[in-house]
Amino acid sequence: MIQRDAAAATLRGVRALGLVSQREVDTVLGVFEPCFAFVDALRAADSIHVHVKVDDVAQAPHQELCAGGGIVENSKPGYIKYGFPGGINIILSSIDVSEDDLAETSCARRPRPLVDHVGIDLRSEAPDVAACFDVVPKKAAKVAWPTVPQGGPGRPVYCCHIEVGRKHWVYPEGDEGGDGIPLEFALGELKVNAESSGCDLRPARPGTEASGASKSCAAGQKQEASR
Repeated sequence: MIQRDAAAATLRGVRALGLVSQREVDTVLGVFEPCFAFVDALRAADSIHVHVKVDDVAQAPHQELCAGGGIVENSKPGYIKYGFPGGINIILSSIDVSEDDLAETSCARRPRPLVDHVGIDLRSEAPDVAACFDVVPKKAAKVAWPTVPQGGPGRPVYCCHIEVGRKHWVYPEGDEGGDGIPLEFALGELKVNAESSGCDLRPARPGTEASGASKSCAAGQKQEASR
């Protein structure tokens, strides 16, 4: 089971390094609250991850992250994933990982660092785990949170250097009615593609100008990493 106390300790350390804000820490820890709409999925998850956008991954505080217990699990130019004790992973990226990234301009760019999304990693496809995944859109609809699916039978999701079977993206409402941090629910074995980078970027919140800024890859297609 993912350990809240370990996650909180990791997030405190990441905040001390200036990579996340206290509000973002509080939002991430909100997934551990009993009232979390997807508590069953969290209980079935193998890990959670916090994906942080930074200006330059090469300039991130890597030594400090390792000193705080982080172990590099996957690293490519512009992208690195650290595994921490207690089932929480921290991902840093400076490459495009979402439609929001594609829609940015030099005059309208979200300030870095920022938490792009929080992931709930469901690695097993056992029936009970798959059921927790499949019900995500229905539970989101009950609280009027938009959802976007990715992948499906015979069509894995390729993003960054990772391949996974299916995803549901959920877009919570934030504090004071604003937009919250997107939630990613990923089902299936995680596969690392050593030589290629996928083009199934995180969809933007439905109804925003950035929504649809990219088109999904054709079935099975991958684009070669250019970085």
